Amino acid sequence: MAQKKELIPKNQHFVPQFFQRFFSFENNGETIGMFETNRNVYKSHVKISSHLGKKYFYGRDGELENWLSKLESDSAPIFREMWEKEILPIPQSTNHFKMLHFMIILDLRNPIHFKILKNFEQKLLNTKSKISEGNVSTAMIPGLQEQQSDKGKLNSLKSAELLVPDLLNLKYKLIKNKTLSPFIISDNPLIMYNQFLEKRNWKFGSQRDFGLKGLQMFLPLNDSYMLAVYDSDIYKLGNKKEHIVSIDDKKSIDQLNLLQFLNSENTVNFNHRVTEHYIMTLKEKSMRYKKANDEFISVHKIKVPKGNDNLKAQMIEMGVSDLNIRLTLQKLNFISKSCAVKMNSIQDQYRENVKYKGYTYQVYTITPV
Repeated sequence: MAQKKELIPKNQHFVPQFFQRFFSFENNGETIGMFETNRNVYKSHVKISSHLGKKYFYGRDGELENWLSKLESDSAPIFREMWEKEILPIPQSTNHFKMLHFMIILDLRNPIHFKILKNFEQKLLNTKSKISEGNVSTAMIPGLQEQQSDKGKLNSLKSAELLVPDLLNLKYKLIKNKTLSPFIISDNPLIMYNQFLEKRNWKFGSQRDFGLKGLQMFLPLNDSYMLAVYDSDIYKLGNKKEHIVSIDDKKSIDQLNLLQFLNSENTVNFNHRVTEHYIMTLKEKSMRYKKANDEFISVHKIKVPKGNDNLKAQMIEMGVSDLNIRLTLQKLNFISKSCAVKMNSIQDQYRENVKYKGYTYQVYTITPV
């Protein structure tokens, strides 16, 4: 038994080492540049083996860590092919499924996700309701606590593959960076944006749920390539025939890098092409915007059916702050029919035939009071 425990890595990475190596210093595969956003500390070299990980973050028994290791081994060649050979998975193929599965897991395995759950737990204890004239129900707290346990993390991440079918109809292309400003990543590198709901000024819950209309996901692959996954009923990226979309507009690249700052917890990362001056410039720009992933709980009064005069009901909304910088990217545009999409109810915010709604966080729960 003791021998088996020694094989379990103590430092368990939440951004896989293979992915960090795509941004390694002069492609050495060992070190990566780092900027601590809270302390303004810039380092051109830190060891990838000890970076973006936490002590036994996925438990001491090795079950979840081993499961994630297998997922990473299956996924690494798919993502390497994208920037080495400009090859994307065939739509609806096994590799397409694996690509999306990796992206979902990359989001849900991040410490920010579990920090949000912990903060929801604390906020529920102190949230008042003018409708019920008291504190809101704390019945959800045990469920939040379970999701933060080793067993809860295992069950949550293993069940994430159920989300993949909801994303298979999204379009995906590579953005090729033709500017002198390299792509960077962060300790929370998957960007989930929604220009459509941002433009509509939509206020129901978070705009980052996997089932929402107008969803956009941006994942840097190295300093020159980025994977873009998006709702093709709302947007078009480049022309229909091209799967590699070249961008030579520095402002567009800077905006995508700015999103890494705003989505991060503590650090952004980069290779040898990134200067300290460029990082500090992005940091200064980021101060103008609200960071993502700040959790909130709101209580709203809702209408009840006629004839129930003695009944009052409330909606408890749980969500996180979104990335909103009025994003505008070269060659990424709204399609004309997106203007006609009606948004009258909570259900209208989801794409057609989406099975899992409000999965990332509990968007709302309705209770009589």
